[in-house]
Amino acid sequence: MVTSKPRAEVRSAHCRQHNRVSSLSRRTAARSLKKSIGAAIIEFTFVASVFLSVIFTIIDLGILGYVQLTMQHAVREGARYAVTGRSDLDPDDNGDRSAAIIQKISNASNGLLSKVIEEEDIRVEDIYGNPVAGFGGPGEIIAIHMDCEWPIASVFALPLADSGIYKFTVSAAMKNEEF
Repeated sequence: MVTSKPRAEVRSAHCRQHNRVSSLSRRTAARSLKKSIGAAIIEFTFVASVFLSVIFTIIDLGILGYVQLTMQHAVREGARYAVTGRSDLDPDDNGDRSAAIIQKISNASNGLLSKVIEEEDIRVEDIYGNPVAGFGGPGEIIAIHMDCEWPIASVFALPLADSGIYKFTVSAAMKNEEF
């Protein structure tokens, strides 16, 4: 005679086997999920670092452009002031025309003059490139040159700079009035 297992025993054996398979697949799924989360984190950090480097390079170059344009504006304003022969902006009220012109350049630079160049390094030359004392005399044609330096912070902009310092020159030429 064939003995058959009662239905309840068959079901419980089937459930135990199903539970074992189910717990194995849950563990495998959990491991797979942890691996994919780890891979996503690594991919995100790589993409985010490249993206942020590009963004900071754009910001760095934007600031560099602003500094260069501001200094060009400042030297032009100084030249416009210099042609008049005035000295009313002299900070010491001594009537020193050179100090007044440098003060005008400083005022127009939005505070950047002392960050990009030493005041003593402002060059004034005649049309032949010879140094001129002060800012020239009446009727004299002169050029004001400022060799400026600005630090670069971003890695992608470093090829534009020498040792992390971007160097640029701003100039303005003029003919002094007959003051």
